[in-house]
Amino acid sequence: MKIYHSLEEYRQEYDRGTADGAHFSAVTLGKFDGVHIGHTKLISHVTDLSRKEKLTGIVFAIDMQERSILSRSERREYLESLGIDILIECPFSREFMSMSADAFAADVLRGTLHARNVTVGPDYTFGYRRGGDAGMLSVLGRKYGYHTDILEKARILGADVSSTRVRQAVMIGDMRLTSLLLGRPYPVSGTVAHGRHIGTGIGYPTVNVMPGTEKLLPPDGVYASVTHLPGGMVRRGITNIGVRPTVGGHTRRAETTLFDFSGDIYGADIRTDLIAFIRPERTFPDLEALKAQIAGDILKAEDILRRDS
Repeated sequence: MKIYHSLEEYRQEYDRGTADGAHFSAVTLGKFDGVHIGHTKLISHVTDLSRKEKLTGIVFAIDMQERSILSRSERREYLESLGIDILIECPFSREFMSMSADAFAADVLRGTLHARNVTVGPDYTFGYRRGGDAGMLSVLGRKYGYHTDILEKARILGADVSSTRVRQAVMIGDMRLTSLLLGRPYPVSGTVAHGRHIGTGIGYPTVNVMPGTEKLLPPDGVYASVTHLPGGMVRRGITNIGVRPTVGGHTRRAETTLFDFSGDIYGADIRTDLIAFIRPERTFPDLEALKAQIAGDILKAEDILRRDS
């Protein structure tokens, strides 16, 4: 999958020599901040079309200035696994905000992306002050030479799936609902960093990841988790999201105790899937009390993960 960070970068690096119409695409449009099951439905439609019609499959994602359900690297990795050819991460700039719906269809969809098909959900809006909707996108397609497919929204537990609903589930720590809405567990990814080795000292060594400020995280606490390590290795564990107040921590991180694992993976990129909330983070009077609590957390996590397997 090729990634572009703006329309201008796409025009400069990819679109040269295609003004004669030699290159055509199937495009889906949206924010795609969580790539939930509704987004996956749109993307699957695009990848199917691109194979059948010999088109380039493009996800055109508007990047908003807010914490995302997935980090950029997590979104890129997942979109690539879905078979998309190109991801365009378009900043929500002042210039983009002021573009009319007609100009977007003419200049972006036709002029730059050479769209032959555009796939969106029924609530899609675009253009200046969101002046265009899915119906207008379809009307403009007849003017500018692309066909529009408007797919029904995915539904879970009697309600529409949306990024707002995913965010609400993450923010209250409901990892089971989050997984249903995403169609997969909620990930926390990053590079394993050195900590203070306090966990090692009390018999529970951990791997530490700093998720970064761009990613939305669930409430601080302990979660049953499954971690994907280098070489395809997968280990169950418990993950603490928080600052570790008992040992005087101040920086928010994901600290995971892996079951049945020993090894040096500092500097490795890993992904930890949060499966279920166990308890909130709290301060313990001493390390012995913390150690006893970790032992109890492990028993609860093992039970949860055994029932989920």
